[in-house]
Amino acid sequence: MKPILLSLSLAGILSAGEFQPDRVAPDAKWWLHADLAAAKQTAPGQRMVEAIEAKHGDQLNALKLMFSVNPMTDLDSITLFGDGRKDKAVAIIEGRFNRKHLEGLVKAAEDYEHHTHGSFGVHSWEDKGKRQHAAFATNTLLIFSHEKSLLHQALDVIESGNGMTPDPFTTNGEGSPFLVGSALLSEVEMEGDESRLLGKADALKIALHESGERMDARMLLEAGNPRDGQRFKRVMEGIIALGELSDALSDSGDMTFTTRTSGGGRIVNSTMSMPSSMMVEWMEAEGAFDLDDDSETSED
Repeated sequence: MKPILLSLSLAGILSAGEFQPDRVAPDAKWWLHADLAAAKQTAPGQRMVEAIEAKHGDQLNALKLMFSVNPMTDLDSITLFGDGRKDKAVAIIEGRFNRKHLEGLVKAAEDYEHHTHGSFGVHSWEDKGKRQHAAFATNTLLIFSHEKSLLHQALDVIESGNGMTPDPFTTNGEGSPFLVGSALLSEVEMEGDESRLLGKADALKIALHESGERMDARMLLEAGNPRDGQRFKRVMEGIIALGELSDALSDSGDMTFTTRTSGGGRIVNSTMSMPSSMMVEWMEAEGAFDLDDDSETSED
C-alpha cells in the first residue's frame, strides 16, 4: 500500500490532470495523455466546452442523472496506453466519481462478474457484444479496458509505482502540455494509409500547450534512415504551406513554424506557434465546433 499512498500524496502537489508517467506501463508501445482540466482553460478548449454544452446539454444532464458524472466538469484527465496490438488499449480516467453509484450500476448487469487482482476489485460485464473490465485504483482513478490483461497491468503499475521513466520531451517548452503522446510506430499495428506513411517511421512524439495566449505545438519524428528523415521534413513543410494557403490561415504573419533534423538526419523536430485566437478561427472554419450528431450527418 505504500506506493499507492505515496502517489496520492504526490498527486495532491501536482496540478489536477497533469501527466504522471508513473501511471503508464514502462513497456507500453504507445501512450496519449489529455489534461482535460488544463485544456478547458485554453481558448480553443473554452470554445469547445461552449459548443458541447449548447449542442449536447440535454445528453450531459442525462449522463449526470444516470451515472452521477458530468464529463465536462467532473473529469480531470484521461491517459491511454497500449501494447501495440490494434484496438487494444487501457484508459486511466481521473476525476470525481460517485463510486458507490457506478459500481451499483455495473453489478446490476445480468452477466456481471467480479474478481480480485492484487488489492483491487475488478468489475466485468458485457456491453454490445464486448466484454468490459473496470476497476477503481482509488476513488478518483478509474481504470477501464476491453482487455483484462491490460487492465491488470495498469493496476500493477499503479500499485508498484514502477511506471515509465519521465521523458524530457513532455516537459520541454513553456508550461505543461495539455495534450502529449508518444508511440513506437515500428512496434504498433497499423493498416491502410497510416501504415504506408507512418510505417516508415520508428517513433513519434507530440505535445500541445497554451502559453501567453499562444498555442504551441511540438513534434519529434524518428525515421528509419536519413533519407526518410528528409522526406518527412519536406512533408511537414508542405503541410504548413497548404495550411497557409487556406482561408483560415491566409493571414498567418503571426504564425511561426520551424523544422530541423538531427541524429544524422533521422530525427525531425518541428515546432509551430500561433495566437490562440487564430487556432479558434481555424477550428471554426474547419467545422470543429459544429458537433453534428451522427444521425444528422449519416447518409443511411
